[in-house]
Amino acid sequence: MYGPLRDKNYDVTKLFGQLWEETLQQRIIESTQNQPDDDRVATIIKCKIDDFLRRFPFHERLQLQPDTKDNAKALAARDLGNELFALPMEGNYLQALRHYNESISYSAQGSEARALAYGNRSAVCLKFGLYQECLENIRLARASNYPARLADKLNKREQHVKRCIQHDPPVFPDRVKHTPGKYRPRDSGHPAPKLSYEAHANVPQLVKCVELRQDSEFGRHLVTTQHLKAGDVLLIEKPYANLLIDVERHVRCAFCQNEDRFTLIPCEGCTVTMYCSEECRDKAHKQYHRYECGVLRDCWRMIGPLLGGMAGLRTVATAFASFDQDLGGWNDHLNTLNEMNVSAFRMDWNNATVSDIYDAVHVLATNQKRRCRKDLAELIFFASIVHRLLLERTDFGPLCESNPIRSKLLFDLLLRHVQISLINKKRVHHMEAVEVKDGEDEDTNEKVKDELNDYFNYDSEEGKPTHFEERPHAIAVYPLSSMLNHSCVPNVVPINLLDGRCAIVAVRPIAAGEQLFDNYGTCTIRHGRSIRGIYLQDCYLFHCSCGACQSHVECAYTDPEEANLLRNLELLPKVETKLLMLLWHMNQDERYYTKHQLTAMQHKLVHTLRMMHSFSPDDELFLVVRQETLLF
Repeated sequence: MYGPLRDKNYDVTKLFGQLWEETLQQRIIESTQNQPDDDRVATIIKCKIDDFLRRFPFHERLQLQPDTKDNAKALAARDLGNELFALPMEGNYLQALRHYNESISYSAQGSEARALAYGNRSAVCLKFGLYQECLENIRLARASNYPARLADKLNKREQHVKRCIQHDPPVFPDRVKHTPGKYRPRDSGHPAPKLSYEAHANVPQLVKCVELRQDSEFGRHLVTTQHLKAGDVLLIEKPYANLLIDVERHVRCAFCQNEDRFTLIPCEGCTVTMYCSEECRDKAHKQYHRYECGVLRDCWRMIGPLLGGMAGLRTVATAFASFDQDLGGWNDHLNTLNEMNVSAFRMDWNNATVSDIYDAVHVLATNQKRRCRKDLAELIFFASIVHRLLLERTDFGPLCESNPIRSKLLFDLLLRHVQISLINKKRVHHMEAVEVKDGEDEDTNEKVKDELNDYFNYDSEEGKPTHFEERPHAIAVYPLSSMLNHSCVPNVVPINLLDGRCAIVAVRPIAAGEQLFDNYGTCTIRHGRSIRGIYLQDCYLFHCSCGACQSHVECAYTDPEEANLLRNLELLPKVETKLLMLLWHMNQDERYYTKHQLTAMQHKLVHTLRMMHSFSPDDELFLVVRQETLLF
């Protein structure tokens, strides 16, 4: 049912681990132990795994089966929704809504099961006073052949809603021009960030003063040629490929990633993706989804910890569509590609073709030569199964049938982009506003209040604190920001914008000649040095030597002056004013930044920027409707 699609009982990495111990280890180690050529090693492992999979019932062991519409599952999901809807609590209505969306995903086009689910969803909309959304669901229910025996009930609901529209104020404020069932750009309420300095002539999404360098110690990395200030925007980049995570599939559009849970419509070819509009559904189908539709559910089910593998699949599907479904032409292009001459920082983005942009992703690091035999075999095992599923269930089958060159190219690209995505993927976050419960702030002691000041913003009109939490909703691959190396105490951070782009922003002054560092998910506040080291070695195959990992200081340091400033910032009614004051203090010449942790000011800066640019009041209806839930 709704929730994560990943199933630990059918985790491909667990299955591989068992098979490695039982039989694969001996076959692969013996075949590759005297082979110095890394590319040859991968070819040998592929041959061994292919030979094994020809006789091994992996479909049965992983319970792999075509993803088809199932009205029985749709009705079961709807029944669960009805049970929750019968309980007069707002949280239950939202849970019921997810079950109704799941029912819509499972149901066949034009079926009574789908019509009933749309009808149920209209009732949820009515509970929240979302009248236009209610009418849209009534329209969808009728378009899906809503049963005549229940038509009177639907008609009465429609009449009631139209009366309410005439007499009740809308939940959406007047400034929000939103037509349910249509794509709408999201608005943060703040001006979109812009580059802080002159843009590069050929790379207009990047400031001119940031350059790509390469040496034996750091490999490819980014360096600034001029002094930077905290808050400077250095790069604003679109992802090459991005993918909504499985737990958000009944909440957000799978294409534009808007939160539109009340009016989502399903893909007609699978039971996974939903869209805010026919426009987004058509764009997704054209740009990538038709090449992954038949395998997406099974890939999510078996993916386990290889989350980057999903981004790799999406990258291959996106690239294939951009090459006009021409595997032969794609193969010819790659055979003549000189990877040493490809750089996202040297190409002319103003005149870049789709193949140019793909090349910038194709040459991102895979770390294949650093992988041990077992880890490489695990990825080949996964890619081989996905390759077989694509040939069985998608348009790749006819294209590769009786053409081993094309089939090999498809596998090679899958393996390459699975590895690229594992080490280059970025999580895409949004900010969710969570209202503090009544009495919670009063009951909090003064010491804890001071600690919470970093994370609370007070509504100047209501005087109630609102906590903004960072939540992931997608994963993405970016050609330019993938060149940023890691530090556990970074000097730049990503700020995800509502239009899908990602801004890279300095979080402290950075001297000319200094390298720019991102963070790969190992926060010094949440993780100690040993945990960070294990994570980075396992996931990214390197040993971190940043200031935090070399320092023996593990305890957090709080500057009393910073704590006082942060308390005073909460007295300011506008977030723009808070940001200006924060940056003024952070950019003072005498300001000191430790090497072993980010300061409270830096955390506050990141939180403020994400609150301004990764949060849409248009999406966050629930702070309003939770206060005035309309029951009929």
